Amino acid sequence: MAIYKQQTVNTKTMKKIFILLAILSITVIQAQTYPVLRTVSVEQSLDENYNELSGDYIKDINNLLNPYVGTWKYEGNGMIFTLKAQKIEQYISAYNDGTYKYSDKLFVTYKFVKNGVTLVDNLNEPLVTSFSNGNGKKFGRYWFNEGLDYISGIITDIPLNITTSSDIYPVNPVGGTFNRIKIQYNGMNSLRGNPADFYIGKPTFMIPNFVELIRQ
Repeated sequence: MAIYKQQTVNTKTMKKIFILLAILSITVIQAQTYPVLRTVSVEQSLDENYNELSGDYIKDINNLLNPYVGTWKYEGNGMIFTLKAQKIEQYISAYNDGTYKYSDKLFVTYKFVKNGVTLVDNLNEPLVTSFSNGNGKKFGRYWFNEGLDYISGIITDIPLNITTSSDIYPVNPVGGTFNRIKIQYNGMNSLRGNPADFYIGKPTFMIPNFVELIRQ
């Protein structure tokens, strides 16, 4: 199966909506109880209107995220980019309208070295189950959407303070396993955290884009 196959309009639109909601709706989770009202798989998580229900725990029942877990590295063009992908269960997302959900996600931290200088090193950042005090930028978050054979999510280019939608594709998977991944960021679907003049003369992203990483 080709991993870069064309998606239907509904699937692509649905994915973009989910990613934008994830970027715009990160809230500080206070110490309170959010009960799990229903546990469903990724495939069961959407209703007829492509909505997820408040109180759901969207569980990775079929372990679709597991093949991506591990440490991955790209080296080239004066850069060393190392990703650590870890699966976290029952991560909570709470929104300003009072709705919430739990889900299993792939959390990504990274180390970025350019021309011998370490610009970012979050590889050993302790995992969390909710975000507070702005620590969300330390972690990329990825998940499966129904019908896709790759994972989608968001990641922050920390040197440029740009949070962007992102996809990670398996490269040449065999029997559901693979030793290479390709990462892609979307400059048209991103949020810049600094004033506009900061970005004058700077690249769209500083961390490597459209590159393959090898399992370590």
